[in-house]
Amino acid sequence: MNELMLQSGQRLMTGFSGTTPPKELIQTVKKYKIGNYILFAENIASARQLRQLCAALRDMAISETGMEPLISTDQEGGRVQRLPKDIINTPSAREIAAANSIENAYSIARHIAETLRELGLNYDLAPVMDIDGNNGSTVIGDRSFGTDAETVSRFGTAMIRGMRDGGVLTCAKHFPGHGGTGVDTHLSLPIIDTGMDELAATALVPFERAIEAGVGSIMTTHIVFSRLDKSYPATLSRAVIDELLRKGLSYSGMIITDCLQMGAIASHYGVSEAALLSMKAGVDMFTISHDCAAAGRAALLISQALERGETSMAEHETALNRIAEAKRWLNTL
Repeated sequence: MNELMLQSGQRLMTGFSGTTPPKELIQTVKKYKIGNYILFAENIASARQLRQLCAALRDMAISETGMEPLISTDQEGGRVQRLPKDIINTPSAREIAAANSIENAYSIARHIAETLRELGLNYDLAPVMDIDGNNGSTVIGDRSFGTDAETVSRFGTAMIRGMRDGGVLTCAKHFPGHGGTGVDTHLSLPIIDTGMDELAATALVPFERAIEAGVGSIMTTHIVFSRLDKSYPATLSRAVIDELLRKGLSYSGMIITDCLQMGAIASHYGVSEAALLSMKAGVDMFTISHDCAAAGRAALLISQALERGETSMAEHETALNRIAEAKRWLNTL
């Protein structure tokens, strides 16, 4: 087995169609050793089926990679819930904050986590730590806890603690903040000219609090912050990932991309190619949510770049250690 391919596959998360692992996914995992998976509503028909699917994914990952997989979903509550509502149905972030109870927020988050864990998932891509820009856009809207840093920080960190205590890896998203634009990154590439001083006083505050609360991972956003990096969106920007998040906020945990198939990235950089660019920026894991073949190609590009010495082997090994540490934490629960 090519060791670099095995390592590269650990840095990918991919999704698929259907309620059982399709042939294309199985073949891709065999060839490219993709070690982590994301589920959407289309993958989930019932609690029983979901348990069987997660068990099959886990068996496949262990058989082909020798390692436990991260099996994730976006179970935020409100309008972003991937599990059927007859399994779990929780309020939106905005509704949780409106109840004005930290204990309630914690309890809801723990309930989400315990439900996911019981069904075989171990990674919730939540909570949203963006401040709602109050610009009338529904891209973030009620997915945010509020329109100010304090509200988002208080309730977001309560959710992080509840999910962590419930046994799943958490994810603060979308760094360094998606609330300042009404442009949907699923469709196009937004540009924000907010300066560092304003970011530090607003959008970055909830992420700082999330780090202090022990969040399991942080997800990047596909937005160009032109005063930080005129050339690349945050997901592909070393200025944002390494200089701001790693060094500026002293974050040493796992960083994961939002889906690289979204229009903001795919139409400008290419899906698989963006994974390599993101790696060079300092991201640990790359999400390709609906195309396992593209994830396989990304793993190939990454392994080839490492073999040619085009990207830092030391940073690659550090990223692998962060991913392994997240998995070790899950396996000690």
